[in-house]
Amino acid sequence: MNAGRILRKVGFDNDELRAAVAPVDPDSVNLWPASRLMMKLWRKGISGVTIRNWVFVDPELLRGDPIRLGRLVIHELVHVRQFEESGYVPFSLRYLYEYIRGVLGGKGLRQAYLDISAEREARAVTETLLRPR
Repeated sequence: MNAGRILRKVGFDNDELRAAVAPVDPDSVNLWPASRLMMKLWRKGISGVTIRNWVFVDPELLRGDPIRLGRLVIHELVHVRQFEESGYVPFSLRYLYEYIRGVLGGKGLRQAYLDISAEREARAVTETLLRPR
């Protein structure tokens, strides 16, 4: 599945979105169904994972609510941009460092994940873009 096509289908593709994820072109990012093994490794509540410009999505979400999928696509496109801006290794190390620091700091697994700066930014961009005007 192509991210750009999904966003157009649900009416989320616009200039503001493209500016928020630039220089990433949503039409150049594909979504892949996550394997069973991947899904077993994910924490409960995780619907998608981005690794560089590969976005793996819970297969049920790919077949489910297109609006929810569109929201996830925006969130994951922000991660694609973050990977591109920082580079694969620096982004991955910072992400992992922030998560481990949060867990060791007593935040708990879920809160440590939510507090990762890349996750906070992706949620903020998604909410801003989808806020009613």
